[in-house]
Amino acid sequence: MSWDPVEVFRMAERIPWIRDLHLYEEVGSTNDIARDLGEMGAPEGVVVLADAQRAGRGRAGRSWWTPPGVALAVSILVRPRRPPGDWPQLMMIAGLAAVESIEAVGCPAGLKWPNDIMIPPDRNRATPASAWRKAGGILVESVPPAFAVIGIGVNVNTSLEAAPPELAEILGSIRETVGHAIPRLMVLEGLLRAFARLYTEWSEGASMLERWAARLIMLGQPVRLHAAGRIWEGLAESVSAEGGLWLRLPDGRREYFLAGDVSLRWS
Repeated sequence: MSWDPVEVFRMAERIPWIRDLHLYEEVGSTNDIARDLGEMGAPEGVVVLADAQRAGRGRAGRSWWTPPGVALAVSILVRPRRPPGDWPQLMMIAGLAAVESIEAVGCPAGLKWPNDIMIPPDRNRATPASAWRKAGGILVESVPPAFAVIGIGVNVNTSLEAAPPELAEILGSIRETVGHAIPRLMVLEGLLRAFARLYTEWSEGASMLERWAARLIMLGQPVRLHAAGRIWEGLAESVSAEGGLWLRLPDGRREYFLAGDVSLRWS
């Protein structure tokens, strides 16, 4: 197992919000394990961590590649007290926590609607958003009103040369951007600390919308959106508290989307 169990459990003890941590060498999906724990009555604050995943998944059932020893594959169980209509902000909390933890190790980071964690190919923050790469993703699976599971994957020291061909053009890795290996435990601890803090704020009534919107690299930019079986083009204008995207079309009309795939396009 590439994770050092002693170091991992000591890290968890330093974050009082974490109630329990389950560590695995390899699993199908950390989200599946966390969901099973939730259905068995496990408390909020349970974390599931794996060194590798065989069947990690992203939004819309897509697969997520998690090779051993180099990436984060972590799921967090929560039992929100806020009404289910507010639960879409769990994805915002996870995104903000991921960005904070990545920036803490010297790598610029941002988010792309709805759930992608993005980094530039080098440390230059001025690199056009269209050149940024996907370094991770977020998958929230809710079982309202009982619980939700937030899965987060991050490419820390992933070698892009080893990536499947269909992913090589879009993936990013913290190591590739900063030019040297980064301790995974450092990123993990930063992520879990930030998540615990932000989730506590949200549980006490705070909104994550403005902070999340400020991290979206495509707002104010022309985008191409695949949604509802067709392609839309326009300006990514704003987002809602429910996590939806407002798109300004070339004819001036606005369209609202709760799901879809965004790509940045440039003339």
